[in-house]
Amino acid sequence: MRNDKIVVSLCAEGTDTVFALSAGRMLAGCAVQKRPTDPLYALLPKIDAEASVEQVLEFRPDVVLVPVDYDSRRSESLAREGVEVIPVGGDTLEQAYDNLRRIGNVLGRAAEAEKIVTKTEYGFSLLADQVRGADTLRTAFFFSREPYTAAAGRSLASELLRRNRLENVYGDVPRSSACPDLSTLRLTDVQLVLLADYPQELTDEDAIRIGNHTEHALTVFVPGELWRGGAPLARLPEFFRRLNEKIRRFSDDNLAERDKPTYF
Repeated sequence: MRNDKIVVSLCAEGTDTVFALSAGRMLAGCAVQKRPTDPLYALLPKIDAEASVEQVLEFRPDVVLVPVDYDSRRSESLAREGVEVIPVGGDTLEQAYDNLRRIGNVLGRAAEAEKIVTKTEYGFSLLADQVRGADTLRTAFFFSREPYTAAAGRSLASELLRRNRLENVYGDVPRSSACPDLSTLRLTDVQLVLLADYPQELTDEDAIRIGNHTEHALTVFVPGELWRGGAPLARLPEFFRRLNEKIRRFSDDNLAERDKPTYF
């Protein structure tokens, strides 16, 4: 198997994965990202995450890494040109692991990919010990606006919330995302609102607007790329550990005394 693949990454989690697999030299171009993890990122040509097939093909890639919601027609067009298109992440942790292993195999980095999976699962086992016996918090996870979109149903975000004893208030919606009417948010009795800063950055203005439709729910901004699979998953257990240290300090009683949402 050739190990000198030419790789283009159309998502931050894909770029981070290539670097984590010690395969950064294979990257010919990558999408702009908010928090690059490797100095080499600054030297790479940048490509728009929504670039046309023609623009992607200008890099003459062997492999293109895409988000799980990437346009299937573009994937098919790239495949017809002999490009291997691999999604990063998935609807479940197992799918995310399988896609990570696939990337590792294609790039000749199977052992490195398996180490990331093992590290992530070990981290989650420690997290399970931390949250064992903790109260379950009713949670809404928003990752975009216009319209506001929340993780729902069978999705990676929903599974990650469950692993942290955070009950997704939109978990019964039978699809991976929901566009709820904010006026109904109060009916969910939500206690914790998580706002992602990737792929679309949610701001203080969004926090206030959403918080006005809750009963003093705790609002926390979170790094959005951690929730989308690939190598960043290995950072999630530690992130959740620190998140728990913060959110578990706030009981229903002291939240009720506040006249506005609380932010970290």
